[in-house]
Amino acid sequence: MVDWSVDADEAQNGLYLDLGGHFGPEEAKKANEAAREAVQRLDPGFEVITDLSEFVPGDQDAVECIEEGKQAVREAGAFAAVRATGERSATGRMHFQRVGEDEEEYTVAVADTVEQAEKFLDKRTASQ
Repeated sequence: MVDWSVDADEAQNGLYLDLGGHFGPEEAKKANEAAREAVQRLDPGFEVITDLSEFVPGDQDAVECIEEGKQAVREAGAFAAVRATGERSATGRMHFQRVGEDEEEYTVAVADTVEQAEKFLDKRTASQ
């Protein structure tokens, strides 16, 4: 079962992605399109939190969609990203990290939970 959501928080200029389950090409395309639409509502310099705690890697077509989604986020002007991976999704975390890892032009960090990810970004913002 696939469960995902995309939320653009315009007030905080942040993108929240929650990716759970085993992504096949169709679901990956839907999530990718939702992310592309969401980043259009944000200003350059936005931050991204991706919850991968329930993410299961998909097939090669799904991988290509993930790569395209990460590229869209990069091109829209992401400043920093934190991936909340939890303990159950070590394979998903490694899979997501490998996709397009050489092309990321923004800071990427890893946290155990979305709450930790938010605290990390709050500290980063406060120190600038």
